[in-house]
Amino acid sequence: MEHLKSLTGIYYLGLGCGLWNKEEVIDWSDKVIVTIDNPPLELLEVSMMSKSKIDDIENKLFELSKIDDEEHSVQIVLSIIAEMLELKHITIERAIRSTSRLLVHTGLSWESRYYNLYSFDDSYDLACNGVHFEINEVEKEFINELEPFKKVISEFKELYFSVTRQEWAK
Repeated sequence: MEHLKSLTGIYYLGLGCGLWNKEEVIDWSDKVIVTIDNPPLELLEVSMMSKSKIDDIENKLFELSKIDDEEHSVQIVLSIIAEMLELKHITIERAIRSTSRLLVHTGLSWESRYYNLYSFDDSYDLACNGVHFEINEVEKEFINELEPFKKVISEFKELYFSVTRQEWAK
């Protein structure tokens, strides 16, 4: 159950920042439900929330989640963003926006270790509008800033497998 709560915490953060949409979270909850005996009520409710607002799903995930070390959970979400971007499962814009929202949502946006990542949202907008910076440079720098977080993706994959008995399919 502890693994499920930890994984739910990661999905809670990922949904809140826009990394995953509600359909993806509901699909994940369905996978967990068919895998484990006696799934928690919150997970069953998430599974049936296709017509609900994202905030309502996020609240249900929060009820079930357990985040012992929020900063480490953020690092795991950043590693997922990096991997999904590398595999082209998300756009650079979605990766930048999700990263910025994640850091604001968790209060880490002003921490020195994360401030550069947080500031890419504005840099990307300025580059897209032709005001300042070159867009390809902003994208390259963003990918470089995410690089150190890639080392924790294996933790997520192991956690995902321990709960769903399936490999994580981005």
